Formats: sequence, C-alpha cells, structure tokens
Amino acid sequence: MIIIIVIALIVLGALGFNIKDIINSEKVQTNLHYAWNLVIVVWNNFLAAPAVWIWNNIIIGLIWNNISKIMTLGSQS
Repeated sequence: MIIIIVIALIVLGALGFNIKDIINSEKVQTNLHYAWNLVIVVWNNFLAAPAVWIWNNIIIGLIWNNISKIMTLGSQS
C-alpha cells in the first residue's frame, strides 16, 4: 500500500501537480475536516462498542490470558 502511494505521488509530481498546495487548499482542508468528523461519528456511534467488546473478550480474555498461562506453566517446569 505504501509503495502504491509513493508511486502515485511520483507520477503526480511528474505530471506537474504540487501535492502540498493541493492539500493546503481551503477546499481540501474543509473536505478533510468533514471526512474526519464523519469518521469520529461512525466510530463513536457504531464501531467503538463492538471493538471494545472484541478487545476485552477475545484479545484479552482468550489470547492474552492463555499466553499468560502458557508462560506461567513454562517457567514452573
């Protein structure tokens, strides 16, 4: 993904586009601000609760606790 972005930036630069000027333009800044606010609303209203549940019950509850048990058993032998 990073390689594709770098190649796209090189191509745009070769075609004469100044990415810095485009990003700093008022219209683009307004659009980016709107998109970021939308991401925050979606996260807070739809994604945060399931993500926290997955983190607490699957990542911590199953994986981390099992790793801790294995490490404890391994250090006892």
